[in-house]
Formats: sequence, C-alpha cells, structure tokens
Amino acid sequence: MDVTTAKGNEFEDYFLKRELLIGIYEKDFERPSPIQEESIPIALTSIDILARAKNGTGKIAAFCIPTLEKIDQDNNVIQGLTSSSYLYLSIRFP
Repeated sequence: MDVTTAKGNEFEDYFLKRELLIGIYEKDFERPSPIQEESIPIALTSIDILARAKNGTGKIAAFCIPTLEKIDQDNNVIQGLTSSSYLYLSIRFP
C-alpha cells in the first residue's frame, strides 16, 4: 500500500491498552498519521503488511504500536523482535 492521506482516526479507535495509549500521548503523538491509520488495524489482526510512506511520517510507530499492543506482560518470554540495519533507527530506538 502507498499511503498519503489521513482519514481522521484517533488512537482510541484501535482499542489499545490504556498503558500504551498513555505512552503514545506522553511522546506527543496527537493523532495517527496516514501510514498509521492504514497499517495499525491490519497489524493488530496479525496480517503481514508491505507499506510505503515518506521519511518522518510515522512508519516506526506504525510497526511498534501493534507490536507493543500484542505483548502479554504476564508471559515472561520473548514476544517481539526488532532488527535494524539503519544507524538512524538503532540510535533512535536502542
């Protein structure tokens, strides 16, 4: 998918965990970007996504938000893994 326009959704529309919503707003996210609006609902259903958007449009959060939502804090096993070959991502999310 190639995403460029917003639909006007709110993060609350995705029924995310309260703790995750608090973290999203603490990081000064106000509304989902177009790439987040399109990808978060799909990713929450565990369907693979191939999407494209320009730099600075929220692609990292589009990946991380559904990943964090699916983590069961009571299950003490590895539940998500992120690998980055880009220095920018490695510095931003150590």
